[in-house]
Amino acid sequence: MEKLMEEIQSLEADIAELEENIKAKASAKATALARMQARIFLERIFAPYIDGVCLAWGVSPEEALRILIKEEATFGKIAADNPAELKELLNHPPIKALLDIASPLKDVTNDWVNEKMGILFEVMANLRPSLAKIIVDTPGGREWFADSLTGLKDILYGKPKLNIEPPLVNGENVGGTKHV
Repeated sequence: MEKLMEEIQSLEADIAELEENIKAKASAKATALARMQARIFLERIFAPYIDGVCLAWGVSPEEALRILIKEEATFGKIAADNPAELKELLNHPPIKALLDIASPLKDVTNDWVNEKMGILFEVMANLRPSLAKIIVDTPGGREWFADSLTGLKDILYGKPKLNIEPPLVNGENVGGTKHV
C-alpha cells in the first residue's frame, strides 16, 4: 500500500510538471503570436502613417515624432480633426491593401494593445530604433505611443466616432436634453 501511495505521488508530481510545461508552451506561443501581430501593426500601419505625416510636414520621422509627442497629437486626435483627409487616405488602394493584410488586428481589443505594449515597443525598437529612442527619451512619449496605437487601431478598424449633435424633436434632442 505504501508503494502504491509513492507511485501516486510520483504520478501527481509528473502531472503537475506536465501542466507547467503546457502553460509555458502556451505562453510562448501567445507571445510569438503577439510579436507577429505587433510587427504587422507597426510595419504595415504605424510606420507608413508616421512616414506620411513626415512627408506632409517635410521633416524627418524623428522630428515629426518629437512634435507629435510634444503637442500630444495622437493619431486618433489627428484623424478626428481631419475627417476629410482620413476618408481620402482610407480610400487609397495601397492603404486598403494594408488594412486587408493586417486585418487580424481588427479583432484585438484596446486592452490587448495595452497588455502587449512591452512587446509592441520591443518590436518597434527592432524595426525603427531611432523612433523607439525618441519615444523613450521624450517626456510623455510612452503614453503617446500607447494612445496613438490604440487610436490608430480604432480609426482603421473601429466604429467611427462622430461628434454630431442628436436631432431635435419638439425642442428636445434624442438624448433628452431640451434646447431653447
